[in-house]
Amino acid sequence: MKTTIIVSAIAAIFLGATGAATAAEPGDKVKISIEKWRKPGSNNIGTADITVTNDNDFAVKDIRVKCDYMSKTGGRKIETEQKLTLKVKPKTTKLFKKTKFPFIDTEAAEGACKVISAAQA
Repeated sequence: MKTTIIVSAIAAIFLGATGAATAAEPGDKVKISIEKWRKPGSNNIGTADITVTNDNDFAVKDIRVKCDYMSKTGGRKIETEQKLTLKVKPKTTKLFKKTKFPFIDTEAAEGACKVISAAQA
């Protein structure tokens, strides 16, 4: 019993000192929504109007976004991941128009995009 308490106390001190157990990543407080898709040209890169909300107390940049869609016909999974080299001030929401994005035909697929990481600016 005594050994268990000591090990637990040491673990709590170590994790608290390093912040590993409680520290949130900057991307945890960043949200993205796709407002409008535009069909791509010959390179299959489309553009999208996106809204990014940063609820952090600091600015963020280099936002990594992952989109997961399922095609309506055939049930095929479509995945894209992209780093957006955008900067968003703390506690703000910003609209970015015509952001280059791998195109997903939203009429032929259902799904969404989410932030998977961001860096503190």
